[in-house]
Amino acid sequence: MRILIGSLHFYFISFLFSRANGFLTLRTPTAYAFPFYNYSYLNLSSVSEAQAPKTARALNFSHNVIEKITKRDLEGFDVLEVLDLSYNQIKDIEPGAFESLLSLVSVNLSFNDKKLLVLGLPPHLKLSLASEASGSLQLYRYFDRSPEAALEPSAPAKEPPHAGGPSVLRNVHPRLRRSTENLLRRAEKNVTVAPTPTLRPNFCRAPINGTLDLSNSKLSEEELRLKLDPDVCQAQLDGILELDISHNDLEMDLLLLFILFLPMKNMQSVDASYNKLTINIQDVEAICNFPFSNFLFLNISNNPINSLDTLCLPSTIKVIDLSFTNISRIPPNFAKKMINLENMYVQGNHFIYTVRPDVPNAVQRFPPGTVRINAISFVRDEAGTPIKSLPNKVKYLKMSNCSIVELPEWFAGTMGELLFLDLSSNRISVLPDLPTSLQHLDLSNSDIRVIPPSFKSVSNLTIFNIQNNKITDMQPEHFPPTLTKCDISKNKLNALSLTDALEKLEYLNVSGNLITRLEPASHLSALTNLDSSHNLISELPDRFGKSLPTLRYFNLSGNKISFLQRGSLPASLIELDISNNAITTIVEDTFGQLASLSVLTVQGKHFFCNCDLYWFVNVYIHHPRLQINGKGSLRCSFPPDRRGSLVESSDLTLLRCSLGIQMAITACVAILVVLVLTGLCWRFDGLWYVKMGWYWCMAKRKQYEKRPENKPFDAFISYSEQDANWTKENLLKKLETDGFKICYHERDFKPGHPVLGNIFYCIENSHKVLFVLSQSFVNSCWCQYELYFAEHRVLNENQDSLIMIVLEDLPPNSVPQKFSKLRKLLKRKTYLKWSPEEHKQKMFWHQLAAVLKTTNEPLVRAENGSAQDTYEME
Repeated sequence: MRILIGSLHFYFISFLFSRANGFLTLRTPTAYAFPFYNYSYLNLSSVSEAQAPKTARALNFSHNVIEKITKRDLEGFDVLEVLDLSYNQIKDIEPGAFESLLSLVSVNLSFNDKKLLVLGLPPHLKLSLASEASGSLQLYRYFDRSPEAALEPSAPAKEPPHAGGPSVLRNVHPRLRRSTENLLRRAEKNVTVAPTPTLRPNFCRAPINGTLDLSNSKLSEEELRLKLDPDVCQAQLDGILELDISHNDLEMDLLLLFILFLPMKNMQSVDASYNKLTINIQDVEAICNFPFSNFLFLNISNNPINSLDTLCLPSTIKVIDLSFTNISRIPPNFAKKMINLENMYVQGNHFIYTVRPDVPNAVQRFPPGTVRINAISFVRDEAGTPIKSLPNKVKYLKMSNCSIVELPEWFAGTMGELLFLDLSSNRISVLPDLPTSLQHLDLSNSDIRVIPPSFKSVSNLTIFNIQNNKITDMQPEHFPPTLTKCDISKNKLNALSLTDALEKLEYLNVSGNLITRLEPASHLSALTNLDSSHNLISELPDRFGKSLPTLRYFNLSGNKISFLQRGSLPASLIELDISNNAITTIVEDTFGQLASLSVLTVQGKHFFCNCDLYWFVNVYIHHPRLQINGKGSLRCSFPPDRRGSLVESSDLTLLRCSLGIQMAITACVAILVVLVLTGLCWRFDGLWYVKMGWYWCMAKRKQYEKRPENKPFDAFISYSEQDANWTKENLLKKLETDGFKICYHERDFKPGHPVLGNIFYCIENSHKVLFVLSQSFVNSCWCQYELYFAEHRVLNENQDSLIMIVLEDLPPNSVPQKFSKLRKLLKRKTYLKWSPEEHKQKMFWHQLAAVLKTTNEPLVRAENGSAQDTYEME
């Protein structure tokens, strides 16, 4: 009961007296209606230096620098009953210094010099050891059945109706408890009435909706006492459910602070963070019993607590925040003290792993030059773990940034109700064994390299955060099948394989890895969020989108993606981020199918500002239901003259970029040209000239072929179908009767060969070419082709082999303009004219036979002949 012998007993007695009489608080010293004066923490070197009133019944001189107590210091304090001289430097007490203090009940001399001796005690005081610690002494008045005790009331007085009464002291030393109870009875019956409250200033603050907010008020301990004065503010204190005294730099012992809270019967929550609260180094576990029944929440984060070994708090607390309190371990008795704890926050502390010697009681001797390390950063054995105990009812445990290396072996078996565990920003290198009840696990910012198969045994886990570790391989078979959200970003994954082992997965973040390929499966129907940003993915497969049919949010930013194939993005996307990639264009084939997309974030300076980007610049960017973030910062990289310019300012017109319009315009122009050419051809026999040109080219090609030296035919007859009867019955029969070998197309054209080829063959293999001229001949295109090719042979061989037979008169105007060659031939060449008269027919056959028997004359001589010479039968 070391701290009871010190501060607790003094404040309990003072508090109980104040409940019986009421008290008024002043500043330095602190005085109460019950004559109690507080001179602690004033750096006093002697009791007389305080000049305390002689009417004081309780004096607190603790936490000063007093070295000696003399008779003079205590003279005149005839009614003094409680004296606290603890936590000083008292080395000597003058004999008889306490003899004049006849009303003295308690003297606290604990935590002074170890050599302090108290001699010459008055007969009504008895010396009692306060603890095993040297120098901790307490003087008590011994109440018994003496005559002096007869002066006290024979019947016990009624207990004061407040939380700090005898119920709080039921575990106190019996003699101290009896003395305190007698003192209470004396105080209730004999003390003077305090001044009326109307004469004292009222510092009370009424709670608002059950909350009293005293944060950021720069409160001192005494100011806090005034605001929580139960004699003046009890009505307000009864209405306090939540108390906020954070951010005050309040310097107090945590136990003394809770003594101030005793009148607040209904208090449920206290926020005392960001102060300078400390814990007394003395253990008061034996008397740590608070009357609170509804106290559930305590926040003492960001205080210099330093140690939890002597922690004394209400056991009803369910939520406690010990973050940034400079604690280095959780002691073995912590679980016993906080048996109802459910939520625990201890992040931002530095847990120290120690190696204990094999023989704890032996003193180790080290040779000279040996460096002994008592605090190391890794676990040596179970005894060295700083986590000695945890309440087994804890459901939410946050231990991030605590220098934890690993969890103790008992953790998985003891924490059977744990649902949330945050071990982020620690030094864990191996995934620890975990309770199967766990649903949320955060191991981010550690040194884990492998996820073992045993991790699958955490069968209730739904959220797993292991970002910023050193994992190189992700095996879905090692993950719990219940997992719905997984963040494995900022690791060293090279490949991502998604299988049906993660069939309930809804969110997956693989950003910041080294992934070069995705291997999606077809069974991830529940996946709704995938974040693969900051990877080195060069391309997404087209079946990736089909594997994630319910994906809503997709972050691909910060990768090296150059192109998104059609079907690579799920149609269910609502938000998409493709910023800072190597994407050069956004095409309709990929993004046009994203009918549900409402937010698109795109940034970059690698876009090709050509017609491939027309749809994005002129259509997609103006979509009424689509919000495009970053569109004003998109830059062109191609073509060179547009490099660095904004994509939005690209002059990509519909006429320039629409192939359909370009083809339509081209088709219209082509049709117009065709119509014009058709009209011209129709007017000037263009079609015939075209065909003639084609056949001329073919004939031109024929000249390179080897011509026959011995021609099998004497003549080839060219005639129109209307003249076929005359040609066959008269001309052909007569010439073959006379022994000439004639090439006649109905007989001598080779079946299956092109007509043009047969014409070439007959002309090339005949000595002469006979043309039966008539009006029908002029109107026959094939006849004109034959005339044209025969003329070409004449020019090529430089021999006149043409024989004109005029079957009927041809006026010059009757020959069309397109038959210009025929007109020239009729003007310059001698021809034979057929006559229906028999005597002229004999001459015709005679002359024709003579011509067929002649050799071909040079073309120059024929051209010099008379253009009008004709052979006619008279």
